Amino acid sequence: MGAHTKVYSGLGLLVGTVVGAGMFALPYVVVRAGLWWSVFHLVFTFGVLTTLHLLYSEVIFATPKKHRLPGYARLYLGNVFGRVSLGSAVIGFYGAMLAYGILGGIFLERILGGAVSAGSLSALFFMCAGAVVAVNLMRVGEIDFVLSVALILFVGVLFLLAFPHADIARVGSGDPSAWFFPYGIFLFAFAGASAIPDAADVFRHNNKKLFRKIVIGGTVIPLVIYLLFIYTVAGVSGAATSQDAISGLLPYLGSGAVFLGALIGLCAVFRSYISMGADLRNIYRYYYGCDDFVSWLLVMAVPPILYYFGMNDFLGAIGLAGGVAIGIDGITIVLLTLALRHKRSNIQNGLGANWVLWIILAALLAGVVRELWFSIFSV
Repeated sequence: MGAHTKVYSGLGLLVGTVVGAGMFALPYVVVRAGLWWSVFHLVFTFGVLTTLHLLYSEVIFATPKKHRLPGYARLYLGNVFGRVSLGSAVIGFYGAMLAYGILGGIFLERILGGAVSAGSLSALFFMCAGAVVAVNLMRVGEIDFVLSVALILFVGVLFLLAFPHADIARVGSGDPSAWFFPYGIFLFAFAGASAIPDAADVFRHNNKKLFRKIVIGGTVIPLVIYLLFIYTVAGVSGAATSQDAISGLLPYLGSGAVFLGALIGLCAVFRSYISMGADLRNIYRYYYGCDDFVSWLLVMAVPPILYYFGMNDFLGAIGLAGGVAIGIDGITIVLLTLALRHKRSNIQNGLGANWVLWIILAALLAGVVRELWFSIFSV
């Protein structure tokens, strides 16, 4: 594989992992929190997750044998941290898949013109996506790539259509009680650590300097896409911005644009769901020793069961998955880096002093505690 091919493969893998259905929540949370407070969250989460992705790549390049994050945690931090990381991954997958199923029902309702309720359509979405995960795991990556390209192209087309109507001043100052609302959702939207091992494997543990540039590019490109999408949707809809981003555009761009947006949105959440379902199924197969049927059943059954028992808040599910699961992943990466720096001085490589990592660690821990507190005690 040539150098240029490696660059495109690694970059495409990272961008495709980061840019997903979580993007549709961003315009609404920006409007809720206000422009400037949202900019703060955007800068913070972008900086923290870019740093975490770089740190994780250093851990991967410093370890001869390939692992996933729970494996690195078990190797360098012990069995307890390995189990915590694995449990966090499972919870994060379920939270994200639940959110995607809810959003899938909303998009289907918009496509069908309200003829069927979103709740019934979410049930249909769960069944169809679960069936696809069972059919052929080897095809999931190909489906994921095609739908990722379609999503990015849609953002560009939507931006061109909406640009004459958009005005960022429509976002306003937001609600002071919602200032911390974007945190978990933004963290979720920029998370791409799960793709770092596969992207690093493309380089076969060499050319670390080039790979760092790819990791940075793999976070900068989603940032640009998100900014375009936020400006397009929030700048057009303003206070009327809907939670799914698309429905609120109807009075401004017409039913045709909204239908197309809902269709692309459905493809995006379907793509994210089956990709995460395949990864979660592999966790059950390789970490917990479940057979093919049991692993598939656990993947397929849990999200609709959670939905049936009343967990039907799309933004709440994403915020919890981001603030808690991604937060714990970030904490694990920082602890891995500190452990390796203690053992090997060459792991630092200019990626920040230890006191910077301790600040990131404290911020992520505070975010985990806050998201859990409000998820448990909010009414």
